[in-house]
Amino acid sequence: MADKVAALVAQSAMPAGGRVLAETLHLAVMPPRAVVALRLGARAQKKAGDIRIAGRPLPLAVNTWSGDDPVFCRTGPDAWLLMSAQHGAADLADAVRLSCRRRSFAVTDLSDAHVTIALEGSQAAEILVRGCGLDFSEAGFGQDACARTRFAQLPVLLRRVSHERYELTVDRPAARYLFDWIEDAAVAVL
Repeated sequence: MADKVAALVAQSAMPAGGRVLAETLHLAVMPPRAVVALRLGARAQKKAGDIRIAGRPLPLAVNTWSGDDPVFCRTGPDAWLLMSAQHGAADLADAVRLSCRRRSFAVTDLSDAHVTIALEGSQAAEILVRGCGLDFSEAGFGQDACARTRFAQLPVLLRRVSHERYELTVDRPAARYLFDWIEDAAVAVL
């Protein structure tokens, strides 16, 4: 009896560029970025304010971010995610190592593991509310806010970039699902 061979089915690729879902709502897959995770040991956390990476301090409050490029997101008491479109992951990791050299730390290149999806427009917060329980008002989730949260049942890093622009960084295998989920939610809102 001959063995049956299952056919491989290619996954649909992430859409290139962006989509205009409505005049007031745009969705886009961001170009690849360097993503580096930084974790500090217990003693090093106490002096996190002294650390300067590329001349800039790390954000001290959990669930906040700072910088243009690289962007520093504090995702937990001992954890930061650094993202850059202009610098490679190796250069970013080297800058972290240089800045943290005498401290207890771990730095990990996660660049190939993540995709960032941007949602922008006056109705963006209305879509995001459908996916998680965060308060997306300016008072609840301000201009420098970020959060590791569950969105559409996926773990994501959600970052408010401006008044009407948000970025969702998600594991690469789940990116297509998240993109489709946002499109479907937009249809219900619009």
